[in-house]
Amino acid sequence: MYPMEKYKYYTTNNKVIAVSTYAGKTVRGVAKCDPRDTFDLEKGKVLAAKRCNEKVAKRRYARAQKRVKEAARDLQAAQNHYHKMLQYMNDAHDAYGQAEKDVILYRGNI
Repeated sequence: MYPMEKYKYYTTNNKVIAVSTYAGKTVRGVAKCDPRDTFDLEKGKVLAAKRCNEKVAKRRYARAQKRVKEAARDLQAAQNHYHKMLQYMNDAHDAYGQAEKDVILYRGNI
């Protein structure tokens, strides 16, 4: 979790809102005091910051999952391309070998 000083805090009558950003978007965590309890600003800040951090962590994890899927697709595409190029090289090698044989055979018939 970020240090408590990294969050911006806003308070109203019975709630504390911690604000941060992730990927250019604002993320909020809210701690609301139950009417039967005594409002404590410091406890509210800690809880709001933890809730904000939880949201950031969840978004970060979802983004990481998306990036891994993209990387897997890119890897598969690269592997497919590699196999195509390997086949192309093998075909070119075979054609080169055949062309050499054709030259040798032709020279032998001259």
